[in-house]
Amino acid sequence: MVQETEQEARNGKFYTLFVDGVEYHVEQQFLTGAQIMDLAGIQRDLGLIQILEDGTEKQIRPDEVVEFEGPGRRFKKAPRFKRG
Repeated sequence: MVQETEQEARNGKFYTLFVDGVEYHVEQQFLTGAQIMDLAGIQRDLGLIQILEDGTEKQIRPDEVVEFEGPGRRFKKAPRFKRG
């Protein structure tokens, strides 16, 4: 039997994600890239990057579904490039 944490016992199961170093807790196991950007206050035209466990990065589209399973998922705002 898996022991529930005090937070889980009070509020039910939640999932942890980090965006630009800020920790967020959500109850949904699946969120779209757009929902994650909205949660973190990131403009959708900037984009979102997921930092994978091996340190590589993956661009997340606004309509792409991300599953939260295992350790907290990490994301960051896509960098803005300037010409000149």
